[in-house]
Amino acid sequence: MKNTESNVSSLPELTSFEVSYSLLTNEVYLSASFTDNMACIPNWPIKEFPDQFMCISRTRAVALIEELQKAIDYMNAGIERRSENLIQ
Repeated sequence: MKNTESNVSSLPELTSFEVSYSLLTNEVYLSASFTDNMACIPNWPIKEFPDQFMCISRTRAVALIEELQKAIDYMNAGIERRSENLIQ
């Protein structure tokens, strides 16, 4: 029997965020809201993703900024960079 189910699934897409920080604890706080990245597809079963509030150490925040900037730079240059650690 042939499998006809799609392997495409919903992922939480960041739609809004607020950032704060603490000098005392050397942490960055991120409050984030998400929507279903497949919500634009007609008749797609919408999945709800809860808002999240998280704490990021200053060191991890700097590393995250560097990786995000690297990804944007590659996108701006038209370079496809695949990661084996992420879902493709």
